[in-house]
Amino acid sequence: MRWTVKRRRTRMYEEQVRAAAWRVQLTLATRTPSSVGSNEADSSVGATVEHSVHIDQALTALLNVLGPNHALTRPAFEASRACLDVSTLHESWAAYCTEQARPGADDTVLAMDREFPDPARVRAWARYETARQRAGVLVEQLAALGPQLAAVTGRDPSDRLMPATA
Repeated sequence: MRWTVKRRRTRMYEEQVRAAAWRVQLTLATRTPSSVGSNEADSSVGATVEHSVHIDQALTALLNVLGPNHALTRPAFEASRACLDVSTLHESWAAYCTEQARPGADDTVLAMDREFPDPARVRAWARYETARQRAGVLVEQLAALGPQLAAVTGRDPSDRLMPATA
């Protein structure tokens, strides 16, 4: 009887970890800008700062589910730390975009300007170099975390479907 209770708890824990990892994957798939050109890279810095708050929330939820000895704990913590460094620039980015906005712009226009910024405006931001460096570290950490998340969930949103892990 006792082993069935322990097995049930273990299965519930694994499902919680899998669900939290899947939420992180979906957040990364929908909130991480991808860029190829140099002009787009400048826009992606602003978009990364804008989305870093949501990415940080998803990573924090994952860390709350993981135990200290789980294989995902360290890479998720490193990615969360890099994301926190970027998200500290969010208020500065939002204030800068509000200053640069057209007169009479409503909240929707301001949000779109922060999410899809003009590359020249991003480069003119006083904290651009800091944001670019921190965003680069975040992208590296998230790239390292991606395959490990896919191994836990058995799925990768960028691919079609991975074989389920046992």
